[in-house]
Amino acid sequence: MVVVAVAGGTGDLGRLIVDSLLKREQHEVYVISRRSPEVVSTRVSPISGKAYNPTIQSDYSSVEELVKRLAELDVHTVICTLAIDFESASNAQIQLIRAADKAPSVKRFIPSEFNVDYDLGDDILPYPEKCLHAAARRELEKTSLEFTYIYPGMFMDYYGMPYIETHLRPLPGWFDEASNTVMITGEGNTYCVLSYTKDVARYTALALELDKWPRVLKIIASRLTENELAALLEKNLGRELTIEHGPVEYIRNNRTTLLKPDDPVAAHFPGGAEQISALIADLGLSMTFGAYDFANIEGLDLVKAFEGKTEPPLRIEELMEMAWRGR
Repeated sequence: MVVVAVAGGTGDLGRLIVDSLLKREQHEVYVISRRSPEVVSTRVSPISGKAYNPTIQSDYSSVEELVKRLAELDVHTVICTLAIDFESASNAQIQLIRAADKAPSVKRFIPSEFNVDYDLGDDILPYPEKCLHAAARRELEKTSLEFTYIYPGMFMDYYGMPYIETHLRPLPGWFDEASNTVMITGEGNTYCVLSYTKDVARYTALALELDKWPRVLKIIASRLTENELAALLEKNLGRELTIEHGPVEYIRNNRTTLLKPDDPVAAHFPGGAEQISALIADLGLSMTFGAYDFANIEGLDLVKAFEGKTEPPLRIEELMEMAWRGR
């Protein structure tokens, strides 16, 4: 039983991690948030048995203030789930790392990664914003904290939208239901690891129960190629689809213009159509180049580590059937 603080704990993945931690009924869980909640609701600590306010309000501008709050609450583990899309969010995470290192009570830190290895080169992971994650890695390496990187691969939620439960924002670019067309970057024969966000949250919470963290914790729920994903979709829909294979060089050279400026999904992203277009292109290229196939790299697979101790993760075959069977 430890005290845990989750930065960004009201966000897409953060709220799921908070929920999973609370379901374990072992930890006193706080959410670090820039805003105070409109309604303050207390929780009862499984450690002390006393009621507590679960919100730590901070704009991350003061390391000293963060140190004070983490120390006075006796926080042991910090989990960052901020969306590291811009330099301001990256700076906030670095401030939090520095504060955690200075706070005498904090021993463990999980940075906001939840994807793949952000130290991969551009030939495998052509994602410019990875430099923001790399900055956090370099900062953590300077500390005395125990830390780990969690690799769940691609969130399989995207392959069941809009027909499965998820907190993620929509991400276009794979299946156009209106035209019955699947869009694949390259030949589609590279393997990719996929995990459902609810399982990512659950295994992240379980990771706190490990006595020692390896540098990499993997969550391998499913592993298959994009062509196999398309075949699963056809099977569940019960009809043949048009499969379009986008040329790698074309996508690489037109990464910011793949979406129209007025695409409704663009409203969900601060950078608009250009940002989401670049993200879709980078994801497709990274999958094609093998960034999402980390099954054989060094690290502990949490799915195997907790086999028999928790329910198995949702498999992509199950998710595709839930989302698309008979539609």
